[in-house]
Amino acid sequence: MIEKRLALITGGTSGIGFGVAEALAGDCDLALAYAGNHDRANSAADILGKTGSEVKLFPGELSGYDDAKRLFDEVLSTCGKSPEILVNSAGRIRDGFFMQTDFSFHEALVTQQLLVTMALCQLVLKPMYGKRYGRIVNIGSITGFYAKRSQVNYAAAKAGINGFTRTLALEVAHRGITANVVAPGLIRSPMTEGIVRYLESDSGKKIAQHIPSGFIGEPEDVGSLVAFLCSDEARYITGAVIPVDGGRSLGDTGI
Repeated sequence: MIEKRLALITGGTSGIGFGVAEALAGDCDLALAYAGNHDRANSAADILGKTGSEVKLFPGELSGYDDAKRLFDEVLSTCGKSPEILVNSAGRIRDGFFMQTDFSFHEALVTQQLLVTMALCQLVLKPMYGKRYGRIVNIGSITGFYAKRSQVNYAAAKAGINGFTRTLALEVAHRGITANVVAPGLIRSPMTEGIVRYLESDSGKKIAQHIPSGFIGEPEDVGSLVAFLCSDEARYITGAVIPVDGGRSLGDTGI
């Protein structure tokens, strides 16, 4: 029996992270990190466990390097090996106009989004080096290159993820390790419930104004791409930043 590769997915029990887990399930064993909704996490594990994958849950906040190191050590101890696949999907939005908010408000989000991503990448890289194999996919956002008011902290973090991942890809490509960014636009998830509700309140007219494809994306729209980037078929793709946004970031929508 061929041993399944182990995929560590942060934020892996809901939203985009769960869409990624579903796409990888069956082909990989899954280590799913999540913040605090235990009922939702257990439900996700039950669903994914039916695919034949071994699923392990790792609760806890990811607010800095120490949290990232704790998570990595727990995965190593529980699963008996380091992940061959890392998907950094955990995150949150904390909107606020820059001049009107305390700097600590922005510092916390950039740490959670960018520095934790960097920390987990560094922690998994040494074992990947030894195996001469690894897949890293960092979930960015079109906000990293598509400006939106009140999201300076989120934009800074996601733009940082783009630059970090592309440079990392250059450093590790010779060891069979790829690193890519998937940059979603509006995807239906617990984090986007408010904006989705607003856009759907006018018989879909607002959706068409903002998204050229005319519909809101689902987690599986992101998950299928991430699964491909984690596969052997994507061995020649590294350092890419790929939007999944229904055309939202392309430019003038005519309004």
